Amino acid sequence: MRLIYRIYFKIERIIEHQRMTSLKKSLKYCGKNVLLYSTCYVIMPQKMEIDDNSSIAPYTTVFATYGVKIGKNCLISSNCGISSYNHIQNSYDRFKNKDEDFRFSRPVIIGDNVWIGMNSCILPGVKIGNNSIIGSGSVVTKDIPENEIWVGNPAKFMKKINIDN
Repeated sequence: MRLIYRIYFKIERIIEHQRMTSLKKSLKYCGKNVLLYSTCYVIMPQKMEIDDNSSIAPYTTVFATYGVKIGKNCLISSNCGISSYNHIQNSYDRFKNKDEDFRFSRPVIIGDNVWIGMNSCILPGVKIGNNSIIGSGSVVTKDIPENEIWVGNPAKFMKKINIDN
C-alpha cells in the first residue's frame, strides 16, 4: 500500500511540473525562477507577462484578456482574482453589444516587490506601485501608489512603508 502511495504522488508531481512548464511556455513573457502552481488558472496566457522571482499560489485566477503584467519578486497568494476584463454595465446592452466590452476593460499592472494577500481581487485598469502590500480579502478598485499598504473592500490606504536602503 505504501508503494502505491509513493508511485501516485510521484506521478502527481510529474503531471504538476508538466502543467506548470506548459503554462510558462504559453505566457507572453516569463522571467527566471517563476513559480506558477498547477492549480492557478490563466485565461488568455498569451497576454500575460510575469517577471523574475515572482509566484502565483494555488487557486488564483488571472483573466489576462486585455493584458496583465506582473513585476519582479511578487508574491500573489492563494485564491486571488486578477482581471483585465469587464463588461457593459447595462444589462440590456450586455448581450446586444458584446464588442463594446473593451471600453470597460483595461490592462492590470503590478509593480516590483508587491505582495497580494489571500482572497484579494484586482479589478481592470488597476496599477499597483512597487513595494506595496495588498491585505487579505481586499478588493482593489483604483491605483495603489508605491510603498503603501492597502486593505479592505474596497481597498483603503492603511500606512506608508519605510524602505531603508
